[in-house]
Amino acid sequence: MTIRVVIADDEILARDELSYLLGQWEEIEIVGEAEDGLEAYQKIVELKPDVVFLDIQMPEMNGLMVAKKLIDEGIKTLIVFSTAFDEHAIKAFEMNAVDYLLKPFDEERLANTIERIKKRIEKPNQEKITELLYQMMDESKKKETKKNISKLAVQTDERVIFLDPNEIVYAYREGRDVRIKTVKDTYLTKFTLQVLEEKLKKYPFFRTHRSYLVNLDYIEELVPWFNGTYNLTMKDPEHSKVPVSRQYVKMLKDVLGL
Repeated sequence: MTIRVVIADDEILARDELSYLLGQWEEIEIVGEAEDGLEAYQKIVELKPDVVFLDIQMPEMNGLMVAKKLIDEGIKTLIVFSTAFDEHAIKAFEMNAVDYLLKPFDEERLANTIERIKKRIEKPNQEKITELLYQMMDESKKKETKKNISKLAVQTDERVIFLDPNEIVYAYREGRDVRIKTVKDTYLTKFTLQVLEEKLKKYPFFRTHRSYLVNLDYIEELVPWFNGTYNLTMKDPEHSKVPVSRQYVKMLKDVLGL
């Protein structure tokens, strides 16, 4: 039996790790990878894999949206979710025939997943996962899922740095690059600003400008600038100036109670 697999995860390190671990099984053939939800959906439609290992938190479309779309369209690819968060979702997955993997991946747990996949291929049944997905989509409308991260893994060109989100002063886009400014240093990251905003939803970050994401706890001053715009002075050693565009001024004042 050959099991054709697509891996979908916005983190290249997670994709590489899962690809390596799955490569230990002769019956597994990795036919494609995707780094966001939209690409995952397109790869699944194009390649028609037996299984997709689907990260829950991805840009463009999250994993739940991708899975719901596949089911709505009658696409029979089996779904294994991977997540570093969403403990309430994990409990739900445990009651379902489709499996989940908790990051960081565990080899023994993955072996159990492969066995469950084999059984599902022999005896397909999608009813339970359909019910679960609709339940979770409804729940996500009522309350946004928050990631319980304690450290933010920032991949640079040469290494991975683990930052405490509480020590991030702001993040900003400079050309095509996105940088994270902490009290002590500045880091170039491979995240987009949109992905960073999603990852830091649990923390008091606010988008003040299309190119800036600010930690509200580090605001020192809000100063009028010109034509309805403002500047923020931040509580870092450089007293950095961060712009607030007109479209975000009212929302920022509301958040700050002004």
